[in-house]
Amino acid sequence: MSFDSLDMNIAWECRDQADQAEIYYNHPLRTKVRRLEDENLTLKRLLRENGINWQSRPKPVQASNGRVTRSSAKAKCKPLPHVPVEVQLRILSFALTSSRPIVDPLCRVKPEHLLVREKAKNPQLAIHFLTTCKAYYVEGNKVLWTNNSFVFTTPETLRNFAEIDLKFRRNIKEVNFRIIARFYDDEERIHKINRHHHPDLKKPIPLNVHKRPRENALARRGFRAYGWYQLVDFLTALLPPYDPYRASFDGALWNHIPSPKLLPNLEKLRIDFVNFGDDTFNTPPPQLHDLASHQLGCTLNEVVLTGLPSDDSGLRASNELAGLLKDEGLLIDHAPSMVALKNSIRALNCGTAECHYSAKVVRAMRPVVDHHADQHDDVHGHSIPEFPTAPKEEGDPPFSPFHSCRTIWKQVPVKIYEGDERKWMLFDRMSGLPWDEIEDEATMFDFLGDSDGGSDAGEGLVCDNCGEIHPGAIPPMEMMDLYDEL
Repeated sequence: MSFDSLDMNIAWECRDQADQAEIYYNHPLRTKVRRLEDENLTLKRLLRENGINWQSRPKPVQASNGRVTRSSAKAKCKPLPHVPVEVQLRILSFALTSSRPIVDPLCRVKPEHLLVREKAKNPQLAIHFLTTCKAYYVEGNKVLWTNNSFVFTTPETLRNFAEIDLKFRRNIKEVNFRIIARFYDDEERIHKINRHHHPDLKKPIPLNVHKRPRENALARRGFRAYGWYQLVDFLTALLPPYDPYRASFDGALWNHIPSPKLLPNLEKLRIDFVNFGDDTFNTPPPQLHDLASHQLGCTLNEVVLTGLPSDDSGLRASNELAGLLKDEGLLIDHAPSMVALKNSIRALNCGTAECHYSAKVVRAMRPVVDHHADQHDDVHGHSIPEFPTAPKEEGDPPFSPFHSCRTIWKQVPVKIYEGDERKWMLFDRMSGLPWDEIEDEATMFDFLGDSDGGSDAGEGLVCDNCGEIHPGAIPPMEMMDLYDEL
């Protein structure tokens, strides 16, 4: 089959060579070296133009008796007014805390990766406090990396976050990935996102496709995309970074202790998929399963996904990313929240009735079954490690007559796109779905499981887990096939 006979609406997954070369060239360390070299050349030129030898050192300040002393070398200045330490720390907290997320910290932000409101208003941080003195530098770093939230738009910006000391990275509990799909084509064609991608779109949105030369090789040609591979690169950046201090202790105790991940105490992850249209991408690569289910599996309490395609590729990506969650973790799948234009990101209105999200509790039945059966071996007889479950929600949930060992309470966001307000929702442990969606099916199953056949629905089936009769009782294992059919 030739490349030209394939459907040109489906993009090949690839890492574009030109983009990768640009990323390598613009690495922060190499950029910093080039900037310092240019600055040194500029300063030397200014000194030569003014007849000053840049290699000579200034003479130290001498005292009246001709001796150079420590006090004479210091410039005389009036003492500053004393401010209590508590007040200084409070001022430092206000100066280094932003009410808006910080986009791509430690890196140069690309304008096309920013929302319009993010371009208009910067985080407004008094970052110069950190260069005042050593005390402000130490205390200010604690405030800066603990009190702020962060958005990463490229895998490189997340990877460069490893330059932050581990003691600061340990305090980060929540981050946001903004994965903007990039498209390439070696022909002059227009590709668009369908207006049905989101209710807020009144017309199709043209994609920003980067033109690439047509190669006479066996390389994939035509319409290409950097989407799922970009997700893989984001997750790869979360793996433990290289630590030269640990590497210097060869054969010591460090070799028996796993290296901490980039964000070792991360609890909540939000991933915004931008321009991931339906019927545009192939299925995710197998590396996604290895990262989400093995390398980073069972580590998060909540994962929020926005903008995933509603086709088979998006469904598979959602199932794979569920592996990041602990048992009883919360997975939220939301409609697209933004769309990428040529020079910026446009936020979409997510307050309409058509724009809703679905919530699901992942592996909510496993702790109940393991506790009841006390089995922790797989089919090959190997011991399965006991991973901690997601912590229980704080507060008292409302009363519900359907709450039992079959159900679990979770606090879900009221609005994904703004605010931190949450509400209680009752979930079914067996399917992971909200109880309102499976209540009729559970009641029907209880009725079919009634041994007498004439009692009220929900009163004839004894729960196989707790031995009591309650709505939505957990059926015996031999009756689980019947429940699956329902």
